[in-house]
Amino acid sequence: MSSGKALVPGEKTITLDINLLGRDYKVACKEHERAELMEAVAYLDAQMREIRGSGKIAGVDRIAVMAALNITNEL
Repeated sequence: MSSGKALVPGEKTITLDINLLGRDYKVACKEHERAELMEAVAYLDAQMREIRGSGKIAGVDRIAVMAALNITNEL
């Protein structure tokens, strides 16, 4: 995840536990990226829940692809 912020020399990589649509994942990021990553996780989870709630798409993998397409289109 690139935030455009200057890298801190010697900054370590941390591992975060995240949850998307009820599934747990471990992801690595630099310490200065943590807040932005957690915002992205919350946004993605909300998008995935909205898609699942529509009842039109089943399966976490399909929901994730649709969320990715929707978010990419927003950008």
